[in-house]
Amino acid sequence: MPTARAVGCAMTDTPTGSVYTLSEASAHLRLTNRGVAKLAKAHGLCMVRGRDILFTDGDIEAIKDVLRAPATSPRPATVRIAPGGDLLKDIAWRFGPSCSVDRRQMEVLRALAVSRRPLTHKQIDRAGPRTIDTFLDRGLAIEVGRDDQGDKKVSITAKGREKIAVVDRWIELRRKHGKGPGGWGRHLKEKI
Repeated sequence: MPTARAVGCAMTDTPTGSVYTLSEASAHLRLTNRGVAKLAKAHGLCMVRGRDILFTDGDIEAIKDVLRAPATSPRPATVRIAPGGDLLKDIAWRFGPSCSVDRRQMEVLRALAVSRRPLTHKQIDRAGPRTIDTFLDRGLAIEVGRDDQGDKKVSITAKGREKIAVVDRWIELRRKHGKGPGGWGRHLKEKI
């Protein structure tokens, strides 16, 4: 039976490789000391004695493997669901109308639509010069002239009438489902 001394010698005969400190390992990996320490401790890839953290060549290679990004592959084909009608069209009435104007601007557009003559922002309730400029920029209204004070006189365009039609169709959908106009139908109160 071999003695303890002989066993110890046999262990030293096998090459153990190099041992690195935390700062040497982080310099090799080009990471911060703290980042290497957190990774190594989380994956059991270091030797710890007190405050000292030591790494072998195998530990550093294993940390590299942990940091390696997974291979990307093309996405698998998605499973298509059998069509059950256009769901969005079925529930569109629950949301707001799909138009680029808000409720206040819609009131101004409606006022322009019912007027037979061009109007200025002062002649329309809840309208200001910026609203008129916005309509002109978007093509919802066209400038016809100016009044005595220099305010722009505008008339509604076909594009503006289309926006009104979009909102009216949405209000009609809501009515079919037993709901009110959802704040978009101030003009309806005047008709009643």
